[in-house]
Amino acid sequence: MTLRLARTLLLTGASLFPAIAGNQILLRNLDPLDGTPALLAGGTNGQIYVISTLTSNLTVQPVSRVVELDLTGTRLASFDLPQLPRPTAAITDSAGNLILVGWNASSQGTVFKLDPQLHGAAVIATLPAAIRALTSDSAGNIYLTGTTDSNTFPVTAGAYQTNPPVSDIHGSAAYAFVTEVTPAGKIVYSTYFGSDATTCIGGSFCIGRFGVTTGTAIALDSAGAVVIAGSTTATALPTTPGAFEPTCVCGYIIGYPDENAGFVAKLQPTVAQQLQWSTYLNASQAAAPSLAVSGIAIDSAGNVIVGGNAPPGLPATPGVFQFPAVGSNQGEGAFLLKLNNTGTAVDWGTSFGNIGAAVPALFLDTQGRIVFSVQLAPSSFVARVSASGSTLIDFYPGPEISTAGPLLALTSPGGLAAVFQSGALWIETASPGPSVLNIANSATGQYSTTISSGALVTLYGVGIGPATPTASQIENGVFTSSLAGYQVLFNGVPAPLLYADSGQINLVIPGLVEPDIIPVQLVTPAGTVDGPSISLAHIPVNGVFQNYQTGLAAALNQDVSVNSPANPANAGTIVAVFVNAFSAGDYAIGALAGDAIVSTSLPVYVFDDFRSYNIAFAGYAPGLVDSVMQINFQLPDPLPAGNTFIFYVQIGGVVGPVAQGQIAVAP
Repeated sequence: MTLRLARTLLLTGASLFPAIAGNQILLRNLDPLDGTPALLAGGTNGQIYVISTLTSNLTVQPVSRVVELDLTGTRLASFDLPQLPRPTAAITDSAGNLILVGWNASSQGTVFKLDPQLHGAAVIATLPAAIRALTSDSAGNIYLTGTTDSNTFPVTAGAYQTNPPVSDIHGSAAYAFVTEVTPAGKIVYSTYFGSDATTCIGGSFCIGRFGVTTGTAIALDSAGAVVIAGSTTATALPTTPGAFEPTCVCGYIIGYPDENAGFVAKLQPTVAQQLQWSTYLNASQAAAPSLAVSGIAIDSAGNVIVGGNAPPGLPATPGVFQFPAVGSNQGEGAFLLKLNNTGTAVDWGTSFGNIGAAVPALFLDTQGRIVFSVQLAPSSFVARVSASGSTLIDFYPGPEISTAGPLLALTSPGGLAAVFQSGALWIETASPGPSVLNIANSATGQYSTTISSGALVTLYGVGIGPATPTASQIENGVFTSSLAGYQVLFNGVPAPLLYADSGQINLVIPGLVEPDIIPVQLVTPAGTVDGPSISLAHIPVNGVFQNYQTGLAAALNQDVSVNSPANPANAGTIVAVFVNAFSAGDYAIGALAGDAIVSTSLPVYVFDDFRSYNIAFAGYAPGLVDSVMQINFQLPDPLPAGNTFIFYVQIGGVVGPVAQGQIAVAP
């Protein structure tokens, strides 16, 4: 059976995201041997500190590794902290020291200080608490918040709240706290902030249920007041007259997740009336309306911007920027709110995304604009909005679906830095220019740090190609390596280009070149942009092409119609799927496969968890670039139960890499 796949199904010219940017973003790849990024901090002299976690079979606990880089992404130094397996927050103080907090092996909260060049580290404070956030002032004093259920937590004389959480044999309350320590680690102020009472519906389920309050974000205003924010199930937190939300929609219901509300509180340790104001943040009255605050910033007027995750119900004010909702869960997910400087009203608010979306971090840049990151599917992003919330200034779509970020920091020139779980690092420069934001496997859409010669790859970014979309050009049967004056070089070798516009370039990785770690460069009519370095390896299959409209494999049914949930394949029929990175030497890399049926001499296997399947054809996809391999295989009869069929493809031998795909099948 001969099948042809329309170009629009595989190699579309439409960019996935409408990226906009003022200044150039540099894309760099972190060394995977340095671990998985966990925290990010900007130094006072142009450094960037990436704090990663390393795991090893030789150690019981993970190890934290700090890597220092400059603003070009060059690695300067590193330092390992085996005594900090769970890092939770990092900042640099006014002297340029890196301050790290987290939990050690005994679940004790620890504060570490490292000098700017990472020559050494010192423990300057420990607390019987989970420290989750910190900030510092111009004198180098450090302010901490988190949660504790300890009755020996240190509180200072005259603190706002000195009574510890209550407990019994069934459970314990937990409080947030504010603790100030000197640069040397001496405690100068420390207070609890919480209450024991909560609501609970569920009979014996409610035994041992108490209020739990956790500080997750902290900031200082210009007068030295401390603002903390977080989540709580406590119904009796102290709120002040006129508070925006004086009561808590929170507690416990049997059969539902814990119902957490948010809170924001401002304390001034040096005055008699230490609590300046305090308010809850409630999302809705629905069951389990949990709200989580994860980022906070204070503007020059003392107004407080908070961000996090919540279901519907938070204020969404007119005239504020709004991203399109993703999926059907409109109004759920990530949010930003700006409270006035007395905590009595919301100046503006917006929410966007879907279930699971969140704002992990936010900052104010030197111009008072809000820079924030968003954890979201199908792609996390970083954005910058005006102080009024009305204008989206910059929008940088991320290279991956992120479950824990992207991590975000401000650099000392006032730009941003962001890092993703894949090790992709963004560094904002002070000048405009093209920004390469993502190097993706064209089949799967996943960010790629290791790619095979002959594979199809897509670059995403801002200003990386011609303003007018430009289709491929073929000379002597091979796709040209230049479109409208734009080229992409791999170790100086130009790549065949299939499509280019201002936000996207589709290309074929040129022939394998030495060394294995190679630089990527974008050549534009205005000059050359240095991209990241990637690894090249011989990988027979780099993934099954996806149909992004359905979330399934880009596949054709036996009648040559596109496979989809509305048009599933039947048992026993033949389907065609397409995989990335196939070259057996019949064509030059980047060549257009002809209409002749050309099979591969490489062994090809299609299988599921139980058996392998008969392959009717495996070879070049007629009319497409030679990097696309077409595989026609026969579905089993009967089919496994369900509306989808998961399959695996292996090329070149049974020890080679495996690619996974999924098609719709008739039940």
